[in-house]
This record gives sequence, structure tokens and C-alpha cells, in this order.
Amino acid sequence: IGWIYGSVTEDILTGFKMHCRGWRSIYCMPLRPAFKGSAPINLSDRLHQVLRWALGSVEIFFSRHCPLWYGVGGGRLKWLQRLAYINTIVYPFTSLPLIAYCSLPAICLLTGKFIIPT
Repeated sequence: IGWIYGSVTEDILTGFKMHCRGWRSIYCMPLRPAFKGSAPINLSDRLHQVLRWALGSVEIFFSRHCPLWYGVGGGRLKWLQRLAYINTIVYPFTSLPLIAYCSLPAICLLTGKFIIPT
């Protein structure tokens, strides 16, 4: 399998397809780092990176490679692997209810109206 292009998060998509085809992966932590990457150094870059990851996850969710149905019949993914990939692509959708849940107490305190009637 080659590197899969055409996605913002091609690393997730490539790993998913490899696992579906029966490849195994391990976590390798050598004593001396093989290479060093670059991390975002300010808030703007960090938010841009998180937005790119979220867009890539949504892109995979609406593609034919969605872990909810891709490779279910003949795939070699274990159920825990499938659950991990599903969690990876669903997290952007959980942000909307989370924003409402976190802002609701502040709105109630500012307006003096509560959700639960007294």
C-alpha cells in the first residue's frame, strides 16, 4: 500500500487502510529520536492545526473510507481498532454540544433564567 493522497489527514487515512488490509503497527520509541518535527509555536498556528485536523476528520466521515461502514464485511480490523478510528473522525461533531453545554450556565447566570423551572 502506498501513501494515500487527496485528504487533509492522509496519515490517518493511510493507517486506517493499512489496518483494514491486515497490517499490524507498533509504537516505536527509540532512545535517540530518528527525526524531529516542528510544533506550532503560537496560538494562531495551533488553532490552524486543530482546524485542519477537524476538517480532515469530517472529510473522512463523509467519504467512502468512513470507519463506520468501510471494511465491515471483509475487513481485518478488530472492534477496538474500529472504535478508535470512529472516535478519531467523530470528535469534531462533539464540539457543538460541548460548546452549548459549557456556555449554558453562563447564559443562565447572566439572564437570571434557568433551564429547570422552579
